Amino acid sequence: MEQSRVDSYVERVQQLAPLVREHAARSEREAQLAPAIVEAFHDAGLFRILLPRELGGGELNFAEYLQVAEATARLDGSTGWNLAICASGPLFGHFLHRAAFEHIFADPRAVVAGSLNPMTTRIVPYDGGWRFSGKATYVSGSAQASWIMAAGFASEDGRPTIVDGAPVLRAGLFPMRECRILDTWAVSGMRGTGSHDCVFEDVRVPADFTFAWPDPAPVWKPGPFSTIPLTLQLGAGLAAVALGTAQHAIDALTELAVAKVPAASRAPLRERPLAQIQLAQAEGLVQAGRAYLHRTYDAIWRQGEAATGFDAPARAATRLASVTAAKLAAQAVDLVHDTAGVTAIQTSCDIERCWRDVHAMTQHVILSSSRFETIGRVMLGLDPGSPII
Repeated sequence: MEQSRVDSYVERVQQLAPLVREHAARSEREAQLAPAIVEAFHDAGLFRILLPRELGGGELNFAEYLQVAEATARLDGSTGWNLAICASGPLFGHFLHRAAFEHIFADPRAVVAGSLNPMTTRIVPYDGGWRFSGKATYVSGSAQASWIMAAGFASEDGRPTIVDGAPVLRAGLFPMRECRILDTWAVSGMRGTGSHDCVFEDVRVPADFTFAWPDPAPVWKPGPFSTIPLTLQLGAGLAAVALGTAQHAIDALTELAVAKVPAASRAPLRERPLAQIQLAQAEGLVQAGRAYLHRTYDAIWRQGEAATGFDAPARAATRLASVTAAKLAAQAVDLVHDTAGVTAIQTSCDIERCWRDVHAMTQHVILSSSRFETIGRVMLGLDPGSPII
């Protein structure tokens, strides 16, 4: 039987497991993905899994992308996060003009990173495009990116541009060489993501390389990636990374429980009822989060194929799946951490890094507890109170 596209990519990830594990500590120490991992991902085509085949990509659908992201995070959380971020450039590219999309991704080593927080960037029009100045914050994958995406508020003659009572926001992609990367990523978890701030001044971005934010309209490519709202495409891959990180912690505990004999005990950890209970609970939480996430994104993929549109309740229901999956993953890691005892606080133990990483992930704005408030408002028939559900 012919191997499926997604199975082929998951297998490539698994083949890279020894290399990822060998260099994960360097990624954390240097606060960026280790160069050896970056090169291996390029060679395996892992940054191009969402690109069409004619551009040398894997042409995976959304559910398949989630599988690859989770498999990578099962090896190392920061590596999985980098994969999820840097492979998702085509998601934004679908809202650029076709010539811009093809210009960017004709380069076999093209990697897009960026930030869609508009608060620190201003943009002004020029004849043929927009000039971007400001700072992109928390740019995961900045070290290996060749292009950066930034969003900002439009203004003209020093005054904000207002249309129908709302400020105009726009996002754009431009070469990373136009930026200066600041050494700002000094954190406890997810250190290997290299999520530094990037500053830029008066960068001219042709209009074809920009799109309206947060609800861009597709301009050339039909299909689910164009009809599913861009904001709904963000977050699911990161939730899959959280699930993979939790599975990594469960794997580590399963191995530890065979060898560790807890203090004041003659039997290995696996013989303790509490260890048995909490391991099973952790596994159940991860399985539940994964099933919920995949069921939801299978459904929105079909809805995207039908191009029936996404109202506020549909958007809220989709966001609830990704936030809940990430929260369940964090709960699972907490159980594992508790079961492993003092071993779990040793930096030589994978569980220690998984615990720090998964709790850093759940602070991301798209996965944070604040999303529950927005979702709940929609469920109660209120305005979401946020431009991003």
